[in-house]
Amino acid sequence: MDINTHVNSIVEQIIVDITSKVQAQVATVISQKIDEALDVIDYTSILADKLSQRLDAKLANLPIDATSIQLELGKRVTALGEALAEQVRLQSISEIADSVAREVTSINFNDTFQTTLLTAIQNRQVSFPDQSIPFNSIDFDGFKISGDIISGGIVTKFGSTGIDDQSTACQVTILDDVTVIENNLLTKDLTVKGTATIEGDLNVTGTIPETSPLFQSVVTAATNNVMTNHSLLASFAGKVLTQIKTDGLDLNKILVNGQTAIEGNNLGAFITYSNLQRVGQLTELQVTGESLFTNTLYTTNKRVGINTVEPGHSLTVWDQEVELGIGKQSTNTGIIEAPRNHALVLSSNQKNNLTLTTDGAVTVNKINMGSMSFAVDSAPPNNNQPKGSIVFNSNPSLGGPLGWVSLGDARWANFGIID
Repeated sequence: MDINTHVNSIVEQIIVDITSKVQAQVATVISQKIDEALDVIDYTSILADKLSQRLDAKLANLPIDATSIQLELGKRVTALGEALAEQVRLQSISEIADSVAREVTSINFNDTFQTTLLTAIQNRQVSFPDQSIPFNSIDFDGFKISGDIISGGIVTKFGSTGIDDQSTACQVTILDDVTVIENNLLTKDLTVKGTATIEGDLNVTGTIPETSPLFQSVVTAATNNVMTNHSLLASFAGKVLTQIKTDGLDLNKILVNGQTAIEGNNLGAFITYSNLQRVGQLTELQVTGESLFTNTLYTTNKRVGINTVEPGHSLTVWDQEVELGIGKQSTNTGIIEAPRNHALVLSSNQKNNLTLTTDGAVTVNKINMGSMSFAVDSAPPNNNQPKGSIVFNSNPSLGGPLGWVSLGDARWANFGIID
């Protein structure tokens, strides 16, 4: 049973006991008041006086012997007086009871109970046996127990918003000058405002920030010790050199004058000159000056040369003694030319489809215009060609045709008789 349950049970029992006692006291007081009221009333004398007065008045008017009648009446009056006295007594009790009931209903027993309970608790006039007050008899609204009134003993299963005590033995001892932790101390963060003395090994599983004074002081001290110990430095240098020669140098980042020269597989942006002999496959290359690749491809400002470092056009190609240029001839006009004394051939399937000669002529063996073809031959053709195709006679003679025209289905006709 926790403290809340126990206190509730105690207060509930107090209220029950006080309620029963107050009810008993009220009933006793009412009964006493009724008895006291009845005791002070002399019903017999009151009735006797009233009857005597009435009877005297009646007898005065009767023509009979007063003495004999008085004796008889005395007996009857006595009997009647006793009966009337009992009736009056019962009626008085009823009226007194009604009056008392009205008075009782005007009493606020709630306030009486609370006042009596508060007085009993404040004066400590009520003692209760163990577990005698039910939990629901105590109103815990606003109820507080100050830690100032708790002294001595051991609080088991102690807990609060910031403390959860699950230990089975004493683990923390607090003295005026020292606090003793009996076992391991586990904390998320630790701040020491002063000197920390460790009597044992210091195991650090995390990292020490490079900006921390401890790290910098350790590095500085180690560096100074190594730099001043020339024999140690020479020994380390020899081992490092041997290691580099045998295993190579594996660095993720290299700095030159504080700037990144190499980081991972990237060269630093400030590296502008090198004599690299070979590179792997490039995904991107951008240059601002001249470039020459395997003495074949040359680039300069808005010029590309193949097998030449003096391109005369936007693209200049040299193949032995022949030069071919591609570029701009004039506004909105491009040109493909052989600028030297060389013919230029446009070829497909190893056939000279179009030949540009040095005298400005164009040589064409066959021309197609739509579905018709134009060719040259020394004899009439006999093959099937599209209707309207023309074959010019390469060996004309007087009276002979200038050429032949196809009529379809391998039929040909002469045209242009020479005379």
